[in-house]
Amino acid sequence: MPDIINLDTNLIILFRIVLAIILSFIPGLERELTGKFAGLRTHILVCLGACVFTLISIYGFQMRTGVDVIVQNDPARIAAQVITGIGFIGAGTVMRHGSNISGITTAATLWMCAAIGMCCGCGEYITAIMASAATLFVLILIRQLEKNFISKRKIFYTIYEISILASLDECDTIQNTFVDNFKKIIKFNKKLINNNELRIDTVVSTKKSLREINDFFKNINNIESIEIREYHE
Repeated sequence: MPDIINLDTNLIILFRIVLAIILSFIPGLERELTGKFAGLRTHILVCLGACVFTLISIYGFQMRTGVDVIVQNDPARIAAQVITGIGFIGAGTVMRHGSNISGITTAATLWMCAAIGMCCGCGEYITAIMASAATLFVLILIRQLEKNFISKRKIFYTIYEISILASLDECDTIQNTFVDNFKKIIKFNKKLINNNELRIDTVVSTKKSLREINDFFKNINNIESIEIREYHE
């Protein structure tokens, strides 16, 4: 490798590495300031690593077969593995708490930093700069759009598990109450107990509160007990 790459090539390699550090600094700083799992150093190292792997795939496997004749193996073979490898790092930033999932945006930002690093490594400077600017645009401006416009108009649904123990005579009344007040009923199970008691276990998706749900059933006679709780898959 040293006898193939000249001084000019070494300067090009150095420039590409420095550019990868600078361009990954921007999205990494945004993630650091917002307190995400993967911060500034992680984003820089991911971008830098992708850049170095790409450089190795381009310059690390050149072979001299004759005077001034250099043969280069397929440079995409190593670089292509960056796309697969970054998935393991991104997966480590994704956390699930019940039905809530966090860290997906940070994982996507790491994926973008890897792409920016590969652009720097193969000399696609304009593409790398535009990709870094586009990433910053999505992280900052699109987030403001979501916060100020989309979130205010979004209808949030909650999944509830409702268990009712009542007289068998109230079966039709309870069933009609569910049909009239819940547009999405995920599960509806009925069980007869001791020939005259009915147990109904349901899972519904609604934007109504616990108090509103309870009010639907408070006027129904012969309900022995009702239990309403948020349901997490």
